[in-house]
Amino acid sequence: MTYYQKYHVPAGTFQVNARKPLILQAYLNSCVGVALFDAEAGIGGLYHILLPEPVSHKSEYNREKYAATGLPLFLGHLVREGADISRLQAVIAGGALAGKVSNQDIRLDIGGRTAEVVKEVLGKHGIQVALSETGGFFTCCLNFNLETFDYEVIPALLSDEQEVDDTTHGRISKLDDIQPIPQVALKILRMIDEDAYDIHNLSQEVRKDQVISAQVLKYCNSAVFGGQGGIDSIDDALLIIGQTSLAKIVTAMAVKKLLNNSYTGYSLAKGGLYHHAIGVALVAEKIAALSGKASPFAAYSAGLIHDLGKVVLDQFVSGARPFFYREIMGENDLVETENRLLKTNHTKAGLKLAQKWDLPASITNTIRYHHTPDDAESHRELVTIISVSNSLFHMFSASPSLHKVDMNSLSRRLEVLGMSISDFPAIVDAIPHQVLSGSPELAIT
Repeated sequence: MTYYQKYHVPAGTFQVNARKPLILQAYLNSCVGVALFDAEAGIGGLYHILLPEPVSHKSEYNREKYAATGLPLFLGHLVREGADISRLQAVIAGGALAGKVSNQDIRLDIGGRTAEVVKEVLGKHGIQVALSETGGFFTCCLNFNLETFDYEVIPALLSDEQEVDDTTHGRISKLDDIQPIPQVALKILRMIDEDAYDIHNLSQEVRKDQVISAQVLKYCNSAVFGGQGGIDSIDDALLIIGQTSLAKIVTAMAVKKLLNNSYTGYSLAKGGLYHHAIGVALVAEKIAALSGKASPFAAYSAGLIHDLGKVVLDQFVSGARPFFYREIMGENDLVETENRLLKTNHTKAGLKLAQKWDLPASITNTIRYHHTPDDAESHRELVTIISVSNSLFHMFSASPSLHKVDMNSLSRRLEVLGMSISDFPAIVDAIPHQVLSGSPELAIT
């Protein structure tokens, strides 16, 4: 029996290879996936496309994001590897109006326009389309087997795990069992909230925690920075990477252990909650800078902690698979499903934990209201930034999503930030490419 490794192709990238026991996957909401293969030459690949065409000429440095500019690159790579365009076959999937469909979705029609561009480019090259499953109202997964060149388009959250155990309903993990975020990270979060941190205070706090110091130095000497080493003290790190980058790394490393303990429920894979937290944090940082409505560093910190309540509930979501996922794939959203099956939700659980740890009000409000930012009692603009960032990361990340995006709500939230739905493609375009990959941690610096 052949063992097949799986690789999730991030949005805005493609993978090309010769025959090998590997399954390429793309989780597709409004994005479009294209598998191309030349069975005779034994060459194939999968492309995960974000948008139909560049929003402006200055964006073309990352041409893989767009069908119009990236698909020719994908074809060129296949040919260089030995494929013959005249023998290529294509499989197209995605481009859905997933979630609560609104007039905004229909007007933007990102997925539909992307699919049209794909078909136009393939048609110009005379490439046969073996299967096209685009549109619809559900997130799907395009699987492409690089050894057999078999392919399938399936609902993204299919699972063969056991049904829900009714005894898990309504139970909440003891908050005392959750290991708190290290004190150094809590202090940095409070410094950020009070806008009162400087190099001296930062390095002094980091040096007090030997474990965090070691993790930070290990990260600074990792492949992310070229793996050259040479950073052997916190002061060296400050001089080389700067105050803000160091603070971001410290908070990320502090949160990593907490979130990595949860990997059988919400995240579907080990590290999933942490990768989501980093991704939302970095998208929030970008939106805060674009809108000018909050400090980018404060937005990064709030994004990092926004899903704290999932740590509390993860074990019960794990026990509720796959019923939990089937409910979400229907008409219900995540919070509604949590309330019905668990008798609480991750925003309420996170609020209790944030209050127990005495987190700053800006962070606490973000945890509590990131699904309903209009209800925020304070820090509404910051909470709205996290809400928008959360939606964007769910829409375009490489992994399956449990969150449905309502474009009407997204439009209203953009207005709070002084933006409009017409800015949506440009906002997506501004997201750093690495944020949408399977390892958004690479984009921290």
